[in-house]
Amino acid sequence: MLTAQAIKMPEFDKSITDYQNLLEQNNFIYVETEDPNFDWIEFSKLVTGGELILQYGQPIFYVRYEPELMKFSDARGERRLLPHTEASDYQTPPNYLVLWCKKPSDCGGGMTTLAYVEGFLKTLTEEEKKKLMETRHHFGATRGVHANRTKGAIHPILSFEGKKPVFRFSCNYIKYGDYSPDPENLKPFTPEPFLGEIADRFLAYYEENHMAIRMNQYSLLLWDNKCIAHSRTTYSDPTRELQRIFLRNS
Repeated sequence: MLTAQAIKMPEFDKSITDYQNLLEQNNFIYVETEDPNFDWIEFSKLVTGGELILQYGQPIFYVRYEPELMKFSDARGERRLLPHTEASDYQTPPNYLVLWCKKPSDCGGGMTTLAYVEGFLKTLTEEEKKKLMETRHHFGATRGVHANRTKGAIHPILSFEGKKPVFRFSCNYIKYGDYSPDPENLKPFTPEPFLGEIADRFLAYYEENHMAIRMNQYSLLLWDNKCIAHSRTTYSDPTRELQRIFLRNS
């Protein structure tokens, strides 16, 4: 496990261009402030050049503890999330995800983790990559707490924009047919064999190669949703609260 300390950027005397260059270089940025009124949404739009889009019908998603989801592998539960890229069931997933930490967890858990997709692709054979690029898969859960949250989408798991990979993947969905399963009450489900194997290998890669970010209060974490997968560790503090937005380039 790695940490993001080396590229944390708390200094606000830097120009937007500096942050843009940092994002281009690393595909994510982590910014700490001490300002509860910092306009993190406008800052994110300026850095990415993206526009705010709705996520499941709302502009801001509140990532906070909800008792009815406590036992699920869900952003609003306390269980570990499996790695994924966001909104694989969207026709066009967001280019960027942004988290704003309003209140960190006091228990020490709830760390956001990131891993580059490119490293995982290097572990695949050319035949495996070709299959991920040529086969179109349906994404859209019909079971669980998020069943039919969208109309779903059909797209290849892997594509490229120039040399940059675009990965559309959810370990929960691939392995369990459910975006937010209950790990202790998994419903019978048989994943497609090839994708099931890819998911298991991706999980193993992620465990060895992810970066962990413990977000401080009034900090911002922004990353490229196309080439970075993300997850979150378990936590038990019900006062933890983050806000999340989706950004898409025109």
